[in-house]
Parts: sequence; C-alpha cells; structure tokens
Amino acid sequence: MAKTHTPERLTDDGMIYMADDRAVAAIPMYYYGARGQWFFPNGADGYSRLKDSQAATMIAEHGFSKKHPDEQGNTKSDRAMMWLIQNRSVAYAGLLAGYPAGLHNLNGELVLVTESPRFIEPRAGSFNTIHKLLTTLFADEQHPQFGIATQWAAVCYRDFHQRMTTDGPWPFQHCPMLGIFGPSGCGKSALIKLVLEPLLGGKRADPLKFLNEGKFNKDLFSASLLVLDDKSAAANLEERRMRVGALKSLLWDQDQRMEGKGVDALDLTVNPFWRLVFAGNPGPGYNILPTLDKSLRDKLILLRSSMASDLPSTNEERAAWAKKISLELPAFAHFLLKFKPDQKVDPRTGCVNFWHPTIENALLELQPEMRLLEMIDNLNLIGDDSPLWEGTASEFERTMRSLDKDVDGKKSGMIDRMFFNSQRAGAMLTELSEQTSRVVKTNRGNTSHYRIFQMEQRP
Repeated sequence: MAKTHTPERLTDDGMIYMADDRAVAAIPMYYYGARGQWFFPNGADGYSRLKDSQAATMIAEHGFSKKHPDEQGNTKSDRAMMWLIQNRSVAYAGLLAGYPAGLHNLNGELVLVTESPRFIEPRAGSFNTIHKLLTTLFADEQHPQFGIATQWAAVCYRDFHQRMTTDGPWPFQHCPMLGIFGPSGCGKSALIKLVLEPLLGGKRADPLKFLNEGKFNKDLFSASLLVLDDKSAAANLEERRMRVGALKSLLWDQDQRMEGKGVDALDLTVNPFWRLVFAGNPGPGYNILPTLDKSLRDKLILLRSSMASDLPSTNEERAAWAKKISLELPAFAHFLLKFKPDQKVDPRTGCVNFWHPTIENALLELQPEMRLLEMIDNLNLIGDDSPLWEGTASEFERTMRSLDKDVDGKKSGMIDRMFFNSQRAGAMLTELSEQTSRVVKTNRGNTSHYRIFQMEQRP
C-alpha cells in the first residue's frame, strides 16, 4: 500500500516529506544525534564538526533558503535540516582505528569516520638508518630476532595497507602482541615512536586504564597502535593474571564494544584495527606483562633488545636522526610488503611464535607455581622408577607435606608456607597445567584429577 503524505509536510509515519528530496539528499552532511553535532566534508579528505547555525548556512549554499518561513515558521533550510536529521543520522562520528574517512556500515550501524589515519605509501628505496636500528637492537647470536621482529611488522603493515588501499569490509586478522625488553635508552622507544607508530596510522593509545577497570574504552578507538610501557607495571601477581583474559579479548575478539563516559556515553559494537606493543626494562619492567601460560604461545612474542648502534646523543642529533628515519619509512614499507622470513610462521597469524628464553625464565620465576614445580622435583614426588604421579589435589597436598623435610629429616615448613589455605594446592596445579605439559588436569565426575610427569610431554 502506497504511503500518503500531506504535501510539503509529513508522511503518515512522521517523516519529513520534501518534493525536492533528491536535492537535499545530495547534500554531503551527517548528523550525530548523541552529541547534537553536524559533520561536513573538509579540505583534508575528512569531515569537520559544525554547529546548527553553521550547518544551516551550508544547507543554504545548496539551494535551501534561510529566508521566508512558512506558516509553521520553518524555512526551506530548516526543513532540509530536519530531513537530514531523519535520514542522515549516524550512530557514531569520530576517529576509528584502521578505518579511512567516510561512511561505514558496521554491524548494521552507520558510522562516520571523520579523519583517515596517516598512511605511509610504499616506495622502493634504501632504509639504512632503520635497518641498522633493527639489526643492532635485536642482535642475538643464538636467536634470529631481527627476522621475528620484521615479520611481525610486515604482517601488521600489510593488513593496514590493505585497509587503506581497498574497500571494506576487510577480513579480521589475528596478530600476537609484541613485547620488547632491554636496557633504558637502547632504542626500543625510538622504534615504537619513529617507525611502528607512523607505519600504523600515526596515533597511539594507552590501554592501561581499560585493562584495570574493564570499562570506558572509547579513547582506544582513535589509534591502531596500543602501547604499554614501564608505567603500566601491575601492582601484584593477581593483576597480571587478570590481564591474560583482558588482553586476549582486546586483541583477539573481532567485535569490540565501544563504551564512552559522561558526554561521550555510547554503546556501540565495531571492529577496530588494533596492534599492541609492550616495552620495558628487564626486571621490574616484566610486570607490565600478563602471567605466562600455554594459551599465550601464539598470542605474544617476547624479544630481548640490546643497545642499538649509532644512537644520537644530543637534541640536534636526535632531530636529524628522526628526520632520516621519517624519510626512509616509504622504503621500509615497501620492504615489509615483500619480506619473507626464514623461520616457520604460525598459520593463523603469519608471525613467528617466540619467547626469548631469558625473558621467559625470568617471568616464570615470578610465578609461584613454577617454584612448586621445582619442589616437586627436589622432594622426588614422582620417584626414580615411575614416569608420573597422579591423584587429586588433596592427595597431592598430603604427599608433598609428608615429603617436606630438610637434610636432618625435620619438617622444613616450605610446603606449609606455599599451601596457606585448603584451595591453594589445587589452584597452583591448575596454573601449572596451563603453563607446562608436565602437569595435565582432567575431570573425573566432580573431582579434578592431576597427572604430573617427569618430563615435558609432546603435543
């Protein structure tokens, strides 16, 4: 059944009717109702925010007069503005990580991206300064860290390049987090600021507040590069454990709920392009990382950095060095598009799974369940003639307490201090089952059962 209308007024369902709707539809203007803001194209291939009065002036320039109000007191400009509110409203207008400026349909919601990320156009050429920074920063005689780091950067840039040069929707690509740990002033911060940040859009954000509070993450959606440094060190082990799930959700869930606060309050699900880097000094700096477990093997790369060569020492030298790196970025981007690593890559991410042994061992030492594994070996729980011990957490605790004696055969008290409540033994065994194949947890009825092996088990 055809809809009827009152000429030049309203349709039966309350929509503004205009005989010249093609003309008003041609006005490239959008309305963000949550903030009461208008957006119009600017000269920088993006969109600028307008007040109501400015929007009315723009509409008038498209042929809808602000003079001669009708019997209801509305001018043609007023009515065009009302039509645009009803037909050109968007659920969000602003920056969005990894999205070029323009209108996007995301999960059924219209979103106006108001500014494109910075994009480094690849161009063949030399990049000697960047190459020296990378090769010396990640120099390691036993581990091919240059190739591992470069492959991570290549995967990130290729995905970003696709988004900037082709129309969406783009396939979601899993990518591991990158951790870089080395002495202060070694060049890791320069790598992030001067190379990674511009290659991935030119903006960065700090996810610490969101990781700690679990809400109000809108600020993160403006940048593709998320960076956690020494200032983000966790206060305790439990906080680091909680970061495991939060970080996996942040980086490995395709749909992300954008949640603002106060005047920015909104509830919208979008698909941002995020890549995350940790950077810290050895020792206390490791506390910015989540606790290690098996589920992070393909989700986190850990690299040990050394002092890079030829780093600048004065402000003038730093400015000149940064300019050289900036000029080399197109050539480095071209190199990344063609780079092929010598190492085996993970089929899911395209990156090389790697934890530097020095960092891995240091992190595991910070986790008390790894000390329990040492106690299992030192107290000879399994025995020399058996490949494994098996039983419940209660049986494990009783056995370990019976074995806990010093060289004089007296109770040492170490197990008492470790198992300070009745649930502690089971909790630590469960943590171990997440970190090492030597401990396997199964459920038998309503009871958890553990098998503890002498040696690591093959997958």
